[in-house]
Amino acid sequence: MAAHRTEPEFTTVASQAPARKKSHVGLIVLLLLAGLSLAAAIAFELSQRKTEQQALAASTAEPAGGGVPVVEVARVRTASSEATVEIPGQTEALTETPIYARVDGYIRQRAVEMGDRVKKGQLLMELDTPDLDQQIQQARATLAQSQAALAQLQANLQASQSTLKLSTVTSQRYHTLADQGVMSKQDSDTAQAAMESGQANVHAAEQAVLAQQSTIASNDANLNRLLEQKKYARIEAPYDGVITYRNTKSSDVGTLISSGSATSNPEILRVSQIQTLRVFVDVPQSYAPVIRLDQPADLVFDEFPGRVFQARVKSTTASVDPQTRTMLTVLIVDNSSGELLPGMYAKVRFRLPHTVNVLRLPAEALLFRTEGPHAAVVEADHKVHLHKLTLGRDYGPEVEVTSGLSAGDVVVLNPTDAIRDGVLVEPKQRAEK
Repeated sequence: MAAHRTEPEFTTVASQAPARKKSHVGLIVLLLLAGLSLAAAIAFELSQRKTEQQALAASTAEPAGGGVPVVEVARVRTASSEATVEIPGQTEALTETPIYARVDGYIRQRAVEMGDRVKKGQLLMELDTPDLDQQIQQARATLAQSQAALAQLQANLQASQSTLKLSTVTSQRYHTLADQGVMSKQDSDTAQAAMESGQANVHAAEQAVLAQQSTIASNDANLNRLLEQKKYARIEAPYDGVITYRNTKSSDVGTLISSGSATSNPEILRVSQIQTLRVFVDVPQSYAPVIRLDQPADLVFDEFPGRVFQARVKSTTASVDPQTRTMLTVLIVDNSSGELLPGMYAKVRFRLPHTVNVLRLPAEALLFRTEGPHAAVVEADHKVHLHKLTLGRDYGPEVEVTSGLSAGDVVVLNPTDAIRDGVLVEPKQRAEK
């Protein structure tokens, strides 16, 4: 019994001892790998910092003997007589006309589709106008009725004129006989009154004829108005162009459409004249004073790589929008080939003249202070003098300088806080790119 107790204890201790030893070895190896990785990362970081410090030291290197910093410099150059400025724009049709119905009716036929080229006077759409047709028939009947009434009034006028003629003769006879004593004065006066009554009847009949003639003229004008409206049942193209829009909900055969251009009556078709296109450009305020009428410009489209379309300035607003600080400019471009489409994005390139003695300064030479932009100019004695600048247009790598520098001035590139007025430096010309 005692031997059996001892053997399990000995076996358990012997089997656990190697397991613990193996566990310690694995942990040590893991720690060594982690340490090596951390050491490599630290070494890499130190190497990077050293490289950056060396590069910084090289840019502001000081000779061993003098202690004068070396700075990279470049010369201010005179700008060319003109510069190319690129501004985004958008093409639009020279003329664009929405087509609305002028009369109520049903679409009998539609002769065009979107994209069709049409000629002036060509049939676009024809309407059935039953209500208008009934109004025309009624107007014709009213006109005929008024003409018949006029004929009756004219007959009445003739009868009144005949009665007046007889009354006039009778009155003259009675007056003569009364003077001779054959007829009484009463009979003469009665005949005179009958003549005057006849004159009044003739005048009334004449006025009735005139009134009826006016009624006929009014009825005839109303008929002509309706007939003119009937002409609008045939919708024609106002000029040579292209159908650039069709209302798919209100332009199919059999659709009832209403006249007018109110919000509830949308346009049916749209005709655009695209043989010549307009290009709308918002020119920034800095360029607006040099834009002139008929000034040439180049149009570049991403859809036509390598091609340049010639355009010219047609008109401007002659004022700067205070909200955007831009001047709306309209150019025209020939599109007789039909390659360009309304609504395309375009890059408009203007060749704009400079003002006199405009200089260009490398953008990295700018030194911004609270009192404005400056440049560090290295004089012949290698001393730095800060010049306050007045800037013009910004071209990215370079900026225009309208005052503060002279052509050929040597300026410090990427000036640091160590570059101050009166500091002695050793200029190093920047290598040409």
